[in-house]
Amino acid sequence: MTKKRAPGLPAPLITRRHRVRAAMAENQLDAILLTSSADLGYLTGISWEDCTGVLTHDTFTLVTDSRYDEEVAIKCPWLHRRIFSGKQTMADLVVDTLFKSKAGRVGFEKNFVTHGMVLALSKAVKDKKTKGPRPRLRPQAGLMTNVRKLKDAIEIATIRAAVDVAQQAYKVVRKQLRVGMTENEIAARMEFEMKQRGASKGSFDTNVSAGSNSSLPHYRPAEVRLANNSALLFDWGALVGGYCSDITRTHAVGRPPAKLREIYSIVLEAQAAAIAAIRPGVSTRKVDAAARDIIAKAGYGKHFGHGLGHGIGLAIHELPRLSKIAAPEALVPGMVVTVEPGIYLPGRFGVRIEDDVLVTETGCEVLTSLDKSFEGCHIE
Repeated sequence: MTKKRAPGLPAPLITRRHRVRAAMAENQLDAILLTSSADLGYLTGISWEDCTGVLTHDTFTLVTDSRYDEEVAIKCPWLHRRIFSGKQTMADLVVDTLFKSKAGRVGFEKNFVTHGMVLALSKAVKDKKTKGPRPRLRPQAGLMTNVRKLKDAIEIATIRAAVDVAQQAYKVVRKQLRVGMTENEIAARMEFEMKQRGASKGSFDTNVSAGSNSSLPHYRPAEVRLANNSALLFDWGALVGGYCSDITRTHAVGRPPAKLREIYSIVLEAQAAAIAAIRPGVSTRKVDAAARDIIAKAGYGKHFGHGLGHGIGLAIHELPRLSKIAAPEALVPGMVVTVEPGIYLPGRFGVRIEDDVLVTETGCEVLTSLDKSFEGCHIE
């Protein structure tokens, strides 16, 4: 017998439910609890906060409170929702939903469900006054992130839009850069321009690192002024339709030291080699090694400490990981990854160049198109 389609449920979301349910079956689960905004966004089209999704092989229920009742009804009219209030807690309604579905083995993403929530759910299961079998909680490591790492056509189109917004914003801010501007001011302008073009916000806090601060890979902007004859590193991305982009460009301001040009050339060569290695079936570690070997042979291996890249999508850091230490896996068409080698000289400067790359059936497509030549990244 054909299962009834929920009224108004978009076809792409039906396909995504099928993919998650197949993963549930593979892991012998009757239900899975979803609490991260990325996982909820994957199955609803909206990245809900403070909500719990209960997906079984037959139903999908969103448990939330009155703050989201009307909004869920408007944006996802096909979605069954349960609203907790008063003495009822989120855990009470989640557990009641599980009992009604007669779910036995219930998975939860252990990296996104708090210890407190697990305790609350366990207590609610124990205290439930009813006869019959009780749900049994089973921690999962990456069930949803493994499903989400393969993007469908709509997701890829949305990531393209996020890349485009980020690039258009950069082009505007790039023309405004002047010696004496602070890192905070530049970052604020970037985030404003992204929102002006349709981003809900940045994919993450925009990183603008001036001078020696560029040697700090995860630096946060401060009241440091852009100086002449130095480096300036931009790491930014736009969140559009719930999906992220992630781009980095390193600039030479004024008359930079010769060492900066040398390091830039090495990083650019390493990135080009890694991108050339991306195609279906190639190991993530092999792609990482393509860049890392060039940097190591140039004598700067110890100055490239992070992984080559990571997946992007509804979250800024997703699978797969292009790294020498992460579990290796073969690239598959539909994955979207960053390629971001870097060399960081403490107290002097850092160089990182990052693009977003789609794995295709025959190789790869670089989604970003901003100039990354040393001359193109020069600021007078």
